[in-house]
Amino acid sequence: MKAIREYMKHKPCLRGQILDRGELKRVAQACGLSPQETRSELKKLGFILTKNHHGLMIWKKQDDHASGTTSES
Repeated sequence: MKAIREYMKHKPCLRGQILDRGELKRVAQACGLSPQETRSELKKLGFILTKNHHGLMIWKKQDDHASGTTSES
């Protein structure tokens, strides 16, 4: 988990949001994890999998999700 936190700290463009496909693979590769391990670690860090306003699956920090941004299911 430390590797993912450090990676995100140095990538302000992610802003607590990671697309489930390409961006997740880049994070996994940079942290030496598989995509599935990265998803598990993101859950432990308080991220939830939701859809953005374009309908793409995105990992979003849970407190950001609760602060007014909603997903349409």
